[in-house]
Amino acid sequence: MLKWLTGRFKPTAGASATLLAQAQALRLQGEFEAARQACQEVLHDAPGEARALAMMAAVSADQGQFDSGLQWARQALAAERDCIPAHFALGRLYEGAERHADAEASYRRVVALDPAHAKAHTNLGCMLHIQGRLDEAVACYRKALALEPGQPEALRNYALIAGNGAQLQEALEGFERHVATHPRDAGAHYQLGHLYLQHVDYERAEASYRRAIALEPEQAEFHFSLAQLLLVLGRYAEGWREYEWRWRMERFNGSMLRFPQPRWDGRRLENGTLLVHGEAGFGDLFQFVRYVRLAAQRCARVIVECQPAACALIAGVEGVSQVVPQGADLPAFDAHIPLIAFPGVFESTLDTLPWPGPYIHADPERVQLWAARVAAAVPRARKVGLVWSGDTTNAYNRDRAVTLQKLGPLAQAASVSFFSLQKGGPETQSGPVPAGMHFVDLTADLRDFSDTAALLTQLDLVICVDTGVAHLAAAMGRPTWVLLAFSPPWRHHVDRSDNPWYPGAMRLFRQQAQGDWSLAVQQMTQELIAWAASRSGQVPTMEAS
Repeated sequence: MLKWLTGRFKPTAGASATLLAQAQALRLQGEFEAARQACQEVLHDAPGEARALAMMAAVSADQGQFDSGLQWARQALAAERDCIPAHFALGRLYEGAERHADAEASYRRVVALDPAHAKAHTNLGCMLHIQGRLDEAVACYRKALALEPGQPEALRNYALIAGNGAQLQEALEGFERHVATHPRDAGAHYQLGHLYLQHVDYERAEASYRRAIALEPEQAEFHFSLAQLLLVLGRYAEGWREYEWRWRMERFNGSMLRFPQPRWDGRRLENGTLLVHGEAGFGDLFQFVRYVRLAAQRCARVIVECQPAACALIAGVEGVSQVVPQGADLPAFDAHIPLIAFPGVFESTLDTLPWPGPYIHADPERVQLWAARVAAAVPRARKVGLVWSGDTTNAYNRDRAVTLQKLGPLAQAASVSFFSLQKGGPETQSGPVPAGMHFVDLTADLRDFSDTAALLTQLDLVICVDTGVAHLAAAMGRPTWVLLAFSPPWRHHVDRSDNPWYPGAMRLFRQQAQGDWSLAVQQMTQELIAWAASRSGQVPTMEAS
């Protein structure tokens, strides 16, 4: 009927506005083809109608169709240079393509043209948030909330940075109301899943992610979030299958696109060479390099490409034939695999995680050198290493990091010297040492992770937040106590005080409320006092829970 009527009567300006309003309503209901048809009816008689062209771009953004969306947005801007919906749709398209700087520029154009565009302030905040510019992101979220106080996404993102539980709850309730009236809004179900995850409501988070996937089954981001949820719950078989969607996401698939050689699927390479490569984090490297031993049983040679600071240490791992620093020329190889893909290839479950015992070992010569340095510091009877922050450019660091001052209660343990293992910029450094703490800082002599490993051999215990040092210490079999944020990464699972990846080596002390370390530090302090007072000096470990 819509097509017949518009075929007989040329749309007036009012009729065009009505059709575009209908198209917008259809978009929000997830009826994308019907929304397109309404726009096409307008464009049939008014090919240069910028609002209709912008709406076509918006529908493309809804469906993740970057190329066609970009064409529609450019046509809209050619017709009307300052078309706000076109700039906003362009921002969403760039955002979906993970071109964050371009998206930022588009959203900045929107708010310059319309300072009261609350959603554009929110999306601009998201782009800044992703780029680690947190202060700027907070300012954008505050502006969005000043314009639209109940906007769920702005509330959620602002609360995540500020650690405000009340605003997180308000955002959750806002998204719940939204999906009740817009049940086909896949993105809203996805955001709701994130909020349930922040509230540690895993059942509802899973239901929300699955609903988002049902609505938009080709959205890799939805599958990847579901994968991490399944992994944190220990449901590895399905989790690793869903994790494969990660490689369709631009911010992760760069390593996969570097090489013409095939990705290794576990088959034997009797006379072949396998290249193992990682990404940015040292934690992943130290956790998953254990699989090289298994890969070496199927491949003639295994080359590991890793960060320069870890090369000397990784060269000593069983199964490693050669180590190449990232950025250097690579030797010939026949297949490649990202470190994080190993568990899926070997079909690892919680019951079959490879633990051959400690698999990273310090260099004996460096151990002797660090033994002398530690002795020269005249430590007390018990020696404990401390790390309170990770890489400050990592968005997760705001959740996982503490300060040395917050660890002050640990100084109540008698006869303990605390050795700093903290590296990083000035913002990570200690500040005032808590009263009563015997604090030793030898980090100026830590040139790389081989030095860190050697120092770890001289300590009785490592206390740290969730950083690469935690995984290194545990991979060496050193007693490691880890302070964990309320909603932890998948590798630490839920409702357990041990980590199955490091049996007998790692204990977990979890936040009981978002952003509140007090109870976790209190529990750790009590355990440390008891251990320091014991005659044996043996650090308490946890059996699998």
